[in-house]
Order: sequence, then C-alpha cells, then structure tokens
Amino acid sequence: MVTILSIVFVRSMACILLDDGQKIWLTHADFLESGWREGLSVDRKDFERFVSLHQYPRALNQAVALLARRPCSKGEISQNLRRHHYADDVTELVIYKLEKENLLNDQEFSELWVQQRSRKYGSRRIRQELRVKGVPESTAEKALSSVSDEEMLESATSLAVKAWSRAKLGDDPRKTRQRIISSLVRKGFDWDLARQASDTAESETIF
Repeated sequence: MVTILSIVFVRSMACILLDDGQKIWLTHADFLESGWREGLSVDRKDFERFVSLHQYPRALNQAVALLARRPCSKGEISQNLRRHHYADDVTELVIYKLEKENLLNDQEFSELWVQQRSRKYGSRRIRQELRVKGVPESTAEKALSSVSDEEMLESATSLAVKAWSRAKLGDDPRKTRQRIISSLVRKGFDWDLARQASDTAESETIF
C-alpha cells in the first residue's frame, strides 16, 4: 500500500507526495479521474498501473516528437522525460518501445554524431559531448574508432589552414603558431596532432 501525504497543484499539473518520499506528477484531468485525496491509502500496484496508463502515451508522444526534430541518444530522451516529471518506470517503458521499434539506437546516434562533429572537433571534445548525452563509454569509443588518425589530422589541418590564412603580415609567427595550436587543443585535438596540423598548415600558407 502507498499513502498520499499531500497534493500540490502547479499550473495544470498535480504533484502527489507519497509516504515513501516519491513524487508523482499527473495532469489535473488525470488526477481528477483518479479520485485520490490526501490521506488515502492505495494498493501500490493499482497506483502504479494508473500512473503508467496515463503517463505512458504522453511520454511516448513527447519522445517521438524529440526524435522527429533530430537524432537523440537514449540518455537525452531519459533526461528529457524525467525533467518533465514522468515516472522512472514510464521512462523505461518508453525507451524499451523506441529501441524495439528501431527508433532509438545509441550506436547509430554516436556514429552520426562523430561523423558530423569530427569535421570541427577532436576526439577528446567529442568523447566529452557523448558522455554528457549519456552514451556509454564503450559505445562512444566504438564510434570514435570509425574516424582514423589521418582523418582527424586532416580535419585539424583544415582548421589550421584557415587560421593561418587569417594571419597578417608582420605578425609574430611564434605567437601565431602558439595561438593556433592552443585553439585546436581547446577544440579537443591532442597537442601533438594540433602541433603537426599547425606546422603543415604553416608550410602551405603563402603570406
């Protein structure tokens, strides 16, 4: 059994505090349908079944809408649903449904992310971005392995060429070189790779 300790209404939502410390959010309409009130004890399974039945369709629609706008990781969908107060078990059901329907795949998402971001950023930056998005480290590393060292160097060199082309006559080459290498490192490229890219770009730049 669970006992409803308090009910607080926030805009169109009802926040229900249970005696186990859990907070459940329902729309005002769903709450009215439940017939629940403060001090009422409800069978836990019946309570969870009602919440799941009413939250799940909305949570699924919200997740699908997110994926329609852009690819997302499993972590991003989970974070979004929890931020909108969907119950954990409802979030897990949505994730399961999306994965089963091949609408959500962290490996495919990571590979696409790496493909797009590796044109401007190094592996260290991309790895951190995937971590923030909740992608498992092993999945991120597998996706990053699809980009060779040569491709990463090519991207860094392309950025360095643009940076060197903006240098003005009379600029101190040493300071320019240091600035470009530092910029590449901030973008997530390893220092040795950044230095190599800068050296190559410098040799190709005509002042």
